Amino acid sequence: QDWIAEARVRIEQLRLLTLKAAWLMDTQGNKGAHTEIQAIKIAAPATVQWILDKAIQTHGAGGLSQDFPLANAYAGIRTLRFADGPDEVHKNALARHELRRQTDRG
Repeated sequence: QDWIAEARVRIEQLRLLTLKAAWLMDTQGNKGAHTEIQAIKIAAPATVQWILDKAIQTHGAGGLSQDFPLANAYAGIRTLRFADGPDEVHKNALARHELRRQTDRG
């Protein structure tokens, strides 16, 4: 039950972040949504991987077998995290933007 509740919260956070990014893209253009887009590129794949990991754990050894698509999905999301650029690249870009924003403020 804890994992289900945690998954629900994480998915809702991603939905709201995505909605905010879409709104910013509509109102300020892609540059205006840059921070939120970077955050989505970090959070979405990590959340999907976390949920798949919990699903595999719930199914025990069956979660790693061909009986369920979980192991294949897990391999796919892990590969996507490399294909879209390592998380560290997205985190560094987001951090640089945030530091710049805070410096310009102060």
